[in-house]
Amino acid sequence: MPAEPSAPPPHTPPPGQPDPRAAPGGRVGGAPPSGPAAAWGPQAPGGPGYPPSAGRPPVGAPLSPSDESRWALLAHLSIPFLGFAGPLVVHLVFQDRSRWLGESALEGLNFSILYTLVMSASALLTVLLIGFALLPVAFIASLVLAVLAAVAASRHELYRYPVNGRLVR
Repeated sequence: MPAEPSAPPPHTPPPGQPDPRAAPGGRVGGAPPSGPAAAWGPQAPGGPGYPPSAGRPPVGAPLSPSDESRWALLAHLSIPFLGFAGPLVVHLVFQDRSRWLGESALEGLNFSILYTLVMSASALLTVLLIGFALLPVAFIASLVLAVLAAVAASRHELYRYPVNGRLVR
């Protein structure tokens, strides 16, 4: 004797509404999920089913104010020694994560380009012996301005170099 078809449930929720009989995982019945995904609970629709990260912020997470200040300080203090490389790396890495840090590193990048041009001109002028006097003056001036910018960065202030052209925007 064939089994009789079961009657439809007395209440079917409207489309788009959750079923009140559903378990916390969203299942109405059947076997519980198995495998690695079961250990972490339900995932977002289309989620990969991987476990949550172990304490690392996701790529592109906003920086804390102390991290912003630290990176800006390093970008400015690297100018007399690394030229435009330090501010350029900080700007490219962090411009999407912190607007203030991106602007601060960009300000340092503009100054470091000017500093590189002055140091190159001074090196060329060593042939005329005036470059020997200009090289230490340019280095000391850049060091003083970089320290002033680093102090401002440690207070989380945007420092504008007084002799800076806006070459990169």
